[in-house]
Amino acid sequence: MDDAEAAVDALEQLGLTEYEARCFVALTRLPHATAKEVGQVADIPRSRVYGTMDRLRQRGLVEVQEGEPRTFQSVSIDTAVRVLRKEYESNFETVERTLRRMEPIYKEAQQAVWALSTHEQVTERVIDLVDNAEREIVLIVLGESLLGDELLAYLEEAAERGVSINIGTVVEPIYERIEDAGFNADVFTTDLIEWFHAMSGSPHIGRLLMVDRGPVLVSALHDERLPGVPNETAAWSDGINHGIATFTERVLTYELQESVGEAYRPDDDE
Repeated sequence: MDDAEAAVDALEQLGLTEYEARCFVALTRLPHATAKEVGQVADIPRSRVYGTMDRLRQRGLVEVQEGEPRTFQSVSIDTAVRVLRKEYESNFETVERTLRRMEPIYKEAQQAVWALSTHEQVTERVIDLVDNAEREIVLIVLGESLLGDELLAYLEEAAERGVSINIGTVVEPIYERIEDAGFNADVFTTDLIEWFHAMSGSPHIGRLLMVDRGPVLVSALHDERLPGVPNETAAWSDGINHGIATFTERVLTYELQESVGEAYRPDDDE
């Protein structure tokens, strides 16, 4: 795929039609052009050029000089990128705003256990739960590859907004990464964590997470399919009204009590 085709494909991904993308890319290669010339370079019927140009003009991507014939020129690349980025961000904000308005309708009544089948899905869910934490995060990590830079950054942000961060592990590089990150976190270990880590065979425990005594997640590490790429699956629940969620909440609460003793107290309303 050459640069022109790559640009057309990218513009289509941003919401332009194929003809709009082809006409705009054609114009960026010319100082200015008539509809006939645009059609020749873009390889689209001349009869479709005028309507396409009108739509591009309305989007702020093309300028028109009236005359016989009309001539067109693209805005500068900087302007085009700014216009498209603003439009993309506006669409993204609309999606977020409308989905958030709908969310209580279909989320509030659901407290189920959900399966995640890839390491990327597990990490995205862990980050989402951490990002929404208001009071407390309890995270047990038993694989060095399961505490990446992105997750560390979200944990740091949570600590900065006053969330209590508690991380259980026996993996020395994880201790070092948390220490190097420099945010306020209580790092602990218990006999059960050591037992989890010592278990052999596949699968074995990868991560356990509890946020605000509600949402919980348990992940398992399997034998790698690709070298250096974690093969992780998980189950998570946004409440503790199910067996696996209740069990995980009790285990994590017990482990936290074991690690900090009398300094730890469950929430008064629990």
